[in-house]
Amino acid sequence: MAHHIAKEGKLEETGRLQLLAHSLFAYYEPTILKILDRMIRIEFLQGRGRPLLVFTRKQLDFLPRGEIVSGQRTHDFIDAIANSQSSKISLSPCICQDALGKRKGCYRKDIVVLYGTEVYEKVKHDVAEISPEETKRLIEQLVEEGCMQTFYACMRSQGWMVVICNCEREICVPFRCHQLVGGVLHPGPDIIECREDLCIKCGKCVERCHFGANSLENGSLRVELGKCYGCGICVSSCLAEARRLTEREDYENMYYPQDFVALFLQNKRERISRL
Repeated sequence: MAHHIAKEGKLEETGRLQLLAHSLFAYYEPTILKILDRMIRIEFLQGRGRPLLVFTRKQLDFLPRGEIVSGQRTHDFIDAIANSQSSKISLSPCICQDALGKRKGCYRKDIVVLYGTEVYEKVKHDVAEISPEETKRLIEQLVEEGCMQTFYACMRSQGWMVVICNCEREICVPFRCHQLVGGVLHPGPDIIECREDLCIKCGKCVERCHFGANSLENGSLRVELGKCYGCGICVSSCLAEARRLTEREDYENMYYPQDFVALFLQNKRERISRL
């Protein structure tokens, strides 16, 4: 039986009704993405009609939202899953690329976990199991490509994690919707910290930041922390190693299974200390 994450970081079996409900959503998801893509490309709705888009987004608040998480935290989650009683991980084509018939970079990059593996195998095509080590290598490749690890859960529920998408800014429908109307993506548990004395003003962080948090003004680096979602792509891009991620003080946990990962890391430290 497939599992989801319960309170206090434990796994519980997923009921048949939940599997059925999410299977129905997964079946119609490509159609939903096509409709949203058409809406956000309408010139009127990008301008004076934008309030209509905001209203529509609020009415669709039950749809999955995403939380941006760093590559390292994603690695920790994959290790925790591999160590659990529900260790299966599957890989599926990017749903946005598949639905819109567009291609950019890696195509097979939707990492399906927990009860999502059972749902996707029933509804999606071209889904294959992938090992934890292969998953972590893929994540490293996708970070180099400039993709953000985005954790999605069903019905805005923290424990119902189903997929880790690897989003970019040109095709990804949720990202483009978020940039236009907000409320689709949530900042993750980390935020950037930069040592300006080490910065060589190469501009890599400006080029690769999806949210416009970095800018160069008159030869000086400016970081708008309010725009940082904590993906860590700029850290991997920094030639001078002037950047690092630190824990976000005002973080409100949305979907990243913090308790589940923390319990795994604590048990791991205890095992190492006993050696």
